Amino acid sequence: MEALPDNWADIQPDTVYFSTSGLLVLFGSEQIKLGLKYDRKGKHLKAIEKGLVPPRGNVGLAASQESGYDFKSKVLGKGGDRRFHAKFIDGILHFPGLVTEH
Repeated sequence: MEALPDNWADIQPDTVYFSTSGLLVLFGSEQIKLGLKYDRKGKHLKAIEKGLVPPRGNVGLAASQESGYDFKSKVLGKGGDRRFHAKFIDGILHFPGLVTEH
């Protein structure tokens, strides 16, 4: 397994990456397209790398309110209005390509 890249252009679909927080993560091709479009500075990748955080005032992964999803990426500042949602499948956090605003 490879370390999680800090740039969406370096991420391959359906490849399992490990984060420094110990999470195994995988991105679908739709999620990579959304990342390239909405996260040019890689803030969401940094949030995924950081791992689980409390829901308020932190950059990282917080609980998702979307049905069927476990976590969402959370960033502050510019780009902070979007969340990328993920669900655990066989111990790997999958980001299939669901983006919401807040």
